[in-house]
Amino acid sequence: MRSFRIRGILPFLFSMLMVSGIAYSQPVENLVINPGFEDGIGSPWWNNSPTHCFSDSQVFHSGDKSLRITVTDPETYVLVGQSVPVTPGEFYDIGTWIKTENVTSAGAHICIEWYGPSGWLGGEWSARKVTGTEDWQYTGVACVKIPEEATSASVLLCLIEGSTGTAWFDDVIVEKKAKPLMQIFVLRPNYRGRILPGAPSPEIKVEVTLNPEGHGLTLDELEIRAELKTETGGSVVQKNVKPLSSQSFNVDLVIPADTEPGDYDLTIALYKKTDSKLLAENTHDIEKLSPDDLASLTSYIDGYNRFILDGKPFFPLGLYVVQSLTDTSQLDEIADSPFDTLMNYNVNDGTDAAIAKYLDLLKLKNLKLVFSLKDYIGHGQEDMDIITHKVNTFKNHPAIISWYMNDEYCLEYLPELEVRYQKVRELDKNHPVWSVHWNTDWLIAEAHTTDIVGVDPYPIENNPITLVSQMADAAEKSGKPLWLVPQIFDWRDYPHDPRASTGRPPTREEMRAMSYLAINHGAKGLIYYSYFNIRDDADYKTRWKEIKEIASEINALRSVFLSIDQTNDNDIVCDNADIDFKLMREGSSYYLLAVNTKKDTVGAISFRINLAHKPEAVSVLFESDRQVVGNNGSFTDSFIPYEVHVYRWQGSNGGGGGGGCFIVTSARESTMIGKVYNTILGLIAAIFMALLGIKMAI
Repeated sequence: MRSFRIRGILPFLFSMLMVSGIAYSQPVENLVINPGFEDGIGSPWWNNSPTHCFSDSQVFHSGDKSLRITVTDPETYVLVGQSVPVTPGEFYDIGTWIKTENVTSAGAHICIEWYGPSGWLGGEWSARKVTGTEDWQYTGVACVKIPEEATSASVLLCLIEGSTGTAWFDDVIVEKKAKPLMQIFVLRPNYRGRILPGAPSPEIKVEVTLNPEGHGLTLDELEIRAELKTETGGSVVQKNVKPLSSQSFNVDLVIPADTEPGDYDLTIALYKKTDSKLLAENTHDIEKLSPDDLASLTSYIDGYNRFILDGKPFFPLGLYVVQSLTDTSQLDEIADSPFDTLMNYNVNDGTDAAIAKYLDLLKLKNLKLVFSLKDYIGHGQEDMDIITHKVNTFKNHPAIISWYMNDEYCLEYLPELEVRYQKVRELDKNHPVWSVHWNTDWLIAEAHTTDIVGVDPYPIENNPITLVSQMADAAEKSGKPLWLVPQIFDWRDYPHDPRASTGRPPTREEMRAMSYLAINHGAKGLIYYSYFNIRDDADYKTRWKEIKEIASEINALRSVFLSIDQTNDNDIVCDNADIDFKLMREGSSYYLLAVNTKKDTVGAISFRINLAHKPEAVSVLFESDRQVVGNNGSFTDSFIPYEVHVYRWQGSNGGGGGGGCFIVTSARESTMIGKVYNTILGLIAAIFMALLGIKMAI
């Protein structure tokens, strides 16, 4: 296959998945007042420690002044801030120039935080920190989204708690981002542009954003053209969409059945209808695989966003670890648990021979590894040389299932992420790339630099537990498989994080609820964060036991989570909006995963099954064979705070929930009467099917 590429007219930094567009020509306004401290460090700038903050006219990046912060006590945390006028739901760039002298620990930093009617809501702290002694350099974050519920925001400059030394700040910016006219999300093919044998033709989601301040275009003046071309430019199929009636719509491009396997270009272009003026265009590579091509792959993502490993669907159940390559005690403990996948931050702490020996040990213990390449960024060709060496050296080892390329990198790193992803794709056709973000806007913007996305919602104790489902739903927009990172750690393990002040360990019910919320909202794998944190906590043995119990449940249901047997949204209804639920089916067995998302006990929760078969009772898994009696397809149950119930019942033999006879999984099975009852039903079913067979034969 050709090397991965993204090509377009007027490419826009805030590009969603394989997207190009045009930015409006409005001027960019810096929302910061006195950004270069030319008027001193007084209002509207404020600070929490005047004895550590100075206006410096000897050292500056531009103009003739800067802000200087000097700290000698590591217990001192110095903040300088300014309120900035932002619009909820919009995107902003923040940044500043920083110069440092002997700055220790976490370093000098810029961030933005926001507030709502109830107070502090959170912020964006991922800008690169500057330490040591460095000349002026720019650091910041691109495309920070202000939450919809925010009413105000502040840009903050600081020496992070624990740091000492001197830092200068100058030319601070907070600038609103212009939106692209067109955004494209390639929904199919969902993996590396590969159309698998028998898979549907490409489907593209198009979003058009019209700026009322700018170009004056309306939807009915625009036209979308999608076209698949051969490498030599010949058109295979083309589809025009006009006029546009909605700002968001899908385009199916049906490829002729006799299209040969090979490489193609898929182009999506936006035109002005009146004069056919090209406004935006994006072209990317498509590869149609033959059956032999597919058979040569040891792993890939199928059309259902499942990870296929050695020909079988695989649901990774894993842990983040920080392990020495020779520490077998931790490996033994994990191997003796339901977990089978590791993401080891320390995998590169050794020679090639030591890494190979570690991988051999993982294979011996039936453990898989997501191999981390995340640290090789920011050093140019040196990074590319190391990545090339690592991938070429270890890509054929059976213990490796994926490459870990991106751990929360903001859009400042997007060009490097694109190059790194391209290189791994070129070197290894078998192992997908996994990338993790807490900022789902960055996840979407960088989705074209990964094969599997991850989100890491850590709500305990600072956010509603539904942060898990919200972030999983946001990740769905990428069109990629989701391996979610549930929280098992205590925020107090990170004392410099603002969330540490209200941190505590998540309870067993909270960890279980987060796991099932992730699965209800599309997760095809769970990698928990983090084993190395809980090992250092005083209650480690108790919590490890609880975590293993939860993992045991997930392990028992893996085939259900990966089943492609369909259910409908209206197959079951719940009368309480606080219960998050998902109905799944494997063959003729139905599974209802129901999660109480509140920290209150709720009783008499009613579920109604809208299937042809109305079970007289349903089993509640993992609860000592408990069963709930039904009444004409309805049943009720109660939930303690954050409790999960996993219900199971048997549908019709055909598995679709339609008519026919079936054996009921119910409370009757626990008695002799129940056994007789089911025997009679079975005989009736057999007679009915026999008569049906005779009739069909006639």
